[in-house]
Amino acid sequence: MAEEFRLFLRTGLYVAGAGLVYWLVSYEAAGTVLLVALLLAIVAFLAVGLAFAGGGMADDGDHVGILGRVNRVIGFHERPGATGPLEGGPELVPLSTAWPVVTAAAIVVIGMGLIFGAWLTVPGVALLVLGGLGWLTQLDVSR
Repeated sequence: MAEEFRLFLRTGLYVAGAGLVYWLVSYEAAGTVLLVALLLAIVAFLAVGLAFAGGGMADDGDHVGILGRVNRVIGFHERPGATGPLEGGPELVPLSTAWPVVTAAAIVVIGMGLIFGAWLTVPGVALLVLGGLGWLTQLDVSR
């Protein structure tokens, strides 16, 4: 859990610095307001994560206060039995196939059909159905 919070902390520091430089250089209000809103969203995310970071008692019997929670979120004090940030169980993985490329090409053809007309959208939808069905039938569910 700590690595995700460190990522948001670094992103928040970057957005704060970029917003300050943007305001000082451009004097443009809309972009600065959007950067401040992004910074506030990151701070809110970190505050909620900090609120839900386990407090409780430390190993030596002392009560873990706000500083202990901050250290745990930043990653200085990991819990002994905590799992890694990106660990997961077995996943349903499709076999090596060309169907994702066909499906992506179909989406591009549909997008071009929205620009140039229905004569290109109809074959794109047919190709999307074919690619989607081919992709879904190639899943290896025996794993």
